[in-house]
Amino acid sequence: MRWVSYFILAYLAIGLQIGLAPYLRYHSASPNLVLLAVIFIAINAPRDAALLGCFCLGALQDLVTAQQPGLLALAYGLTAMFVVSTQQLVYREHALTHFSMALIGGSIAATIVLLHAWVRPPGPALERAGVHLPAIRPSIALEFTRVLYTAILAPFVLWGLQRIKKVFSFQPTRRKVKAWG
Repeated sequence: MRWVSYFILAYLAIGLQIGLAPYLRYHSASPNLVLLAVIFIAINAPRDAALLGCFCLGALQDLVTAQQPGLLALAYGLTAMFVVSTQQLVYREHALTHFSMALIGGSIAATIVLLHAWVRPPGPALERAGVHLPAIRPSIALEFTRVLYTAILAPFVLWGLQRIKKVFSFQPTRRKVKAWG
């Protein structure tokens, strides 16, 4: 895998996530474009490169969001572990594969975020300039809407990324062949 192409994809995915999120919202849920990049990398890259690349994508997104450091890195790493384990079983170019991987991967990431909010609830409410600001908790309905929205966009975004996958020069994983005798 060409790491320069990977970092350009990571930069674009995180930049588009930050820049387009306010414009792509549906009932205050924006799609997770970085998750789509994670799925693209995990479907096509060799196992070790995919796991490292997806974990790094999560760590980079952690740096630009208000989440706890490492939360999205863990979520995207677990998502990559699931997607990499299905590489040999699925047709990488099929829209149903893209939809189902985004649905399952988004569910994994949403579960991690919701479990973290449940185990470690947000701090006390803030008081600024006489205005009471309540603590913010992620809602299950919002996360479910985000997962579904991302899964609906997945076939279109991943179709475009599959057309340029030669830029990344993904190498197939090599299997050890046992010789008889």
